[in-house]
Amino acid sequence: MKSSLATYHDLRSIGVVRAYVVETGRFFGADATELKELELAAEEAAGFIIEALRPDREEPFEIETEPIESGLRFGFRNRGIPVDEENLPVYDSRDPEAALAGLPFFLLENLTDAFWLCNEGNQGWVLLFEKRFRNFRPLVPPSPPDEELRRACAREQLEVDRARPADAYGIVKLTYHTYRYSYVKEIFYYRKRLEEALAAEDVIAFIGRNREGEVVINSAWLRDPRCRSIVEAGMLMSRPEYRKNRALLKVSRRQIDFLDSSSELRAAYSRLVTTHTGSQRLSSLFGFRPAALLLSVHEAVEFVGIASGRRQRESLLYALLVPRRLDPATICLPEAHLEMTRRLLSGLAGLDFSTRSVEPSAEATQFTVTSQEEDSHGLMIIESFGRDWSQILRRTLNELDNDGMVTVHLQVSADRPLPPGFEEQARHLGLFYSGIIIRTPGSWELLYCRLRAQHFDFAKMALHDENARALCDYMELQYRSLEEVL
Repeated sequence: MKSSLATYHDLRSIGVVRAYVVETGRFFGADATELKELELAAEEAAGFIIEALRPDREEPFEIETEPIESGLRFGFRNRGIPVDEENLPVYDSRDPEAALAGLPFFLLENLTDAFWLCNEGNQGWVLLFEKRFRNFRPLVPPSPPDEELRRACAREQLEVDRARPADAYGIVKLTYHTYRYSYVKEIFYYRKRLEEALAAEDVIAFIGRNREGEVVINSAWLRDPRCRSIVEAGMLMSRPEYRKNRALLKVSRRQIDFLDSSSELRAAYSRLVTTHTGSQRLSSLFGFRPAALLLSVHEAVEFVGIASGRRQRESLLYALLVPRRLDPATICLPEAHLEMTRRLLSGLAGLDFSTRSVEPSAEATQFTVTSQEEDSHGLMIIESFGRDWSQILRRTLNELDNDGMVTVHLQVSADRPLPPGFEEQARHLGLFYSGIIIRTPGSWELLYCRLRAQHFDFAKMALHDENARALCDYMELQYRSLEEVL
């Protein structure tokens, strides 16, 4: 485990750096002599970087600390003038005035157990030194899981109920205990916003409480922002020690029963992580059907107590649950994807399919674009095609590329015939079909994906459902064929 400090490239900050290095050394057991040596080493390293290398003041001055055997390694990072590490000035005590430039290196070598400079290319330079302590105190390793506690929590009878606004803070704490700060639904970190959403039924949550009254399990419906009669299922989370409690099934059952009995809600969808199959298995148990795969949406989330074993960007399985008949609809799509789409939507009544293409009558294409810079993910939604659709599509994808979006998803309205040549143009631009998404009870969208600047491994996706695996294989074939064309 590393610790770090970021401060200013200013001689006045040397005191801050000195205090950080000394107190970190004290934490790990440095005695009075070793602390004095650390103090002097920190002053020399910081002073040399700030005065001699003239770093950019807009860049933070970063000091990183890492425990090593019997001591610590300190790294002083900077983006100043490149250092000629093979021709560093050498201090000569017989002629000190003529060799003052080499004094910082001479002192660092004598105050520490190891000292060197490392070139990190366009990331700048790092000055490193190591210091070992006579009475080193290592970090205390985390306690192993209490298996007896887990067994007791698995047997505990939990109170299962629908969440009230007063439960918002309990759900916020549960989100932290499950994901720390990696969960993608930000509302579950804001007590006030979640409280208001529960009161307005924008979030319909079902929870399990332990005997202390703490919220330890949660599952919810989240209203779709484009249609209130459609909800997103998810937010299924549990404190690690309660993951084997049967209340998880009870909470999910209450959630499904609410959907079945509601006269307002028409359909639900879930976006399930493909890191592991647990949530997918539960969704299949309750009747969700795979309909699309959203590849490489964001960085992988961290589940507390669950090791995913891979660091590929997270992909999501989009699955549908339709408890009652939807509105009749004709889904317009390219003939190439007709068979796969029929397979994904098999069993849903009232749906017809058309592969007819028609030249757009309108001049301008109606579309929206959003991007998530922190996730390097862009989304373009084409609501209706105009005669300029090809230029608009190409220009928008180029703009998203220039903005650093490594993944772009395109959603295309399937309510009207597509323009001639759409599939060929999509492939030429690196887009490949990824499934179908519901927009309203009688309206659908085709999903396409474009991947840039990343190596995507389809084999790393954990998929439970047979149709999901079939869609994954179908998408991989498209993706591989694109690699040959582009």
